[in-house]
Amino acid sequence: MRKLGKRWVISVLIIVLIVSLSRSPELISAAFEVPSDLNVGPYVDKIVYIPIADSDLRILALQVGYTVMDLTFFDPVHRPTLEADPDIDIYEAPRNGYGHLTINCDKYPLNISGLRRAFAFAFNKTRMTTEIFDGYNTEHDSLVPPTNPWCIEDDLGWHYYTNQSDIGNQILDDLNFTIDAGTGYRLAPDGSAFEIVIEYSSADLIGGEIVQIGVDALYSLHINASTLAGDYNEYRSRVDLHQDYDIVFYSIAFEDFDIDWLAYDYWSDYANEPNQNPTNFRNTTYDGWRSQLLFGETYEEVYEAASEMQKILHDNVPRLVIYVNTSMQGYRTDEFTGHVPDQGRYISGLWTMRKIHERGFAHGGTVLIAVNDDPDSFNFFVSNNPTSNAIFQEIWPSLYSRAPDLTAYPYLAENLLVEKHENNSEVPDGHTRFTIDIIQNATWSDGVSLTAEDVVFTFNYCNESGIYGNPAAIWLGDIHVAYAPTPYRAIIEFSTENYWHFSNFAYRYIIPKHIFNNETGIGYGGWNTWNPLWDPAEPYVTAGPFVMTDFEVGDYYELTVNPDFAFYDPPPSIPVTTPPYPSIPPIVNGRPRFPILLIIELVVLTVILIVVIRNYVRERG
Repeated sequence: MRKLGKRWVISVLIIVLIVSLSRSPELISAAFEVPSDLNVGPYVDKIVYIPIADSDLRILALQVGYTVMDLTFFDPVHRPTLEADPDIDIYEAPRNGYGHLTINCDKYPLNISGLRRAFAFAFNKTRMTTEIFDGYNTEHDSLVPPTNPWCIEDDLGWHYYTNQSDIGNQILDDLNFTIDAGTGYRLAPDGSAFEIVIEYSSADLIGGEIVQIGVDALYSLHINASTLAGDYNEYRSRVDLHQDYDIVFYSIAFEDFDIDWLAYDYWSDYANEPNQNPTNFRNTTYDGWRSQLLFGETYEEVYEAASEMQKILHDNVPRLVIYVNTSMQGYRTDEFTGHVPDQGRYISGLWTMRKIHERGFAHGGTVLIAVNDDPDSFNFFVSNNPTSNAIFQEIWPSLYSRAPDLTAYPYLAENLLVEKHENNSEVPDGHTRFTIDIIQNATWSDGVSLTAEDVVFTFNYCNESGIYGNPAAIWLGDIHVAYAPTPYRAIIEFSTENYWHFSNFAYRYIIPKHIFNNETGIGYGGWNTWNPLWDPAEPYVTAGPFVMTDFEVGDYYELTVNPDFAFYDPPPSIPVTTPPYPSIPPIVNGRPRFPILLIIELVVLTVILIVVIRNYVRERG
């Protein structure tokens, strides 16, 4: 018997973000079926994330059954091996994201757009397809991914797909980047020597090969360049805080088709704002389209702004997309079933965690998932770490989730009403008011009821903590007021008619008022010093389908089902009759306990892998 009872249908179409402003039909994806009971679950007892930095060892762990899926994507070289295993399936989908090179547009001479454009012309993206991804890649230029219906890739005036260093060299010649006769490298227009360093994560096995293509492109332009392996979290911090770097490599994954981020990620006013505009890009023409992107009255107006902004970014290259690879994840099917494909989170996302269950049983089991890195924080206000984000989505609630097809799906929300002045005279002219009724059986993990007071406090907290640097204030845009007229009704009002207001608030994590209250709890100034779990003295009260129960840095991160979750479906008293499949190694005291034969098999496979790698390196010289 499910705990919630019936779920109300949304009273206003959510595809209408503002009354009278509908999305184009092309923007609504029908690629994934969305079941009516999507929220109900979870059916497993535990999720355990296991950090395994080496991608080949993650494949081995999957093959021997130590893990049952991987949060990351595998190298296509492993595809034949995984396809040959009858207990492993492969999920693949066009990636809603890309790998890219972020360029410091503040640093001379990289602040010269012609240098960045010359680099883009010289970068050979076809090498990414043939040498790195074995054909499972799409050459792409727009900073909006090809899966996104707002993307204008086919309308761009030229492309940076192949090595066009002849064009790049001509651009540099025209800009007076002369070549030093002694070194053979170019000098900046002011006559100074310079070197460009491309940084990448030392934990990324193919990262070195990827950035070497970038160095080769710079060499073809007679530019002194080198690669530098480092710690991902360290150089991401430098980028996010606008500290020193030349070019860095990392990837971006989008979980939706919204593009309001174009108004923030490259806006001149945010070139010095922490955690915003990481490229330090400034362009007045680009800024001029920002208002129309955000406040356009029709789809056509918004599309025009998005199109022009993409063209400006393509011409000025603050960030160079270098690949859009096919996302491929392997997952075992011998123990668990019920996996949910997801257009934004693929096969290892939150809906799979909500719906999978052991074969032969309706409930139970521990899901071990390989990740390539430890979480960097359990404070979602400060973390960009993929492992941290995977944990956040399992333990924190929001008003809406993104369904597998990336459309809005009610979570805490039951009913939504969107109003403007023309249909409610009480709404000030030019404002947008959202009235949200929430479910009445949600509770925090300390037993306190989750109410509309928590909802409105969340947005007021984010807004008020903005003066202390909290980037969450930027997420909200021009919020005017948030209040709760009743315990289970929240009203959120914006001072504008923004195309993207719904997304501004709908998917943000709701926080407990009694924990974050400025008088008794963390307070507005504590948004970034809150250090939960790492510091046991810090409060950590959540309300998602799972709760964090144990972890050992570098070893495991354990989530346990939350029986008080609003949509939890308790296990039946009698299991179904199908006999259970063999279990993966159980967790004892938080650590996987291996059978001795499994240990031997893993060691043998590891030794074979090491020998193969050594021979490969020896052959490559």
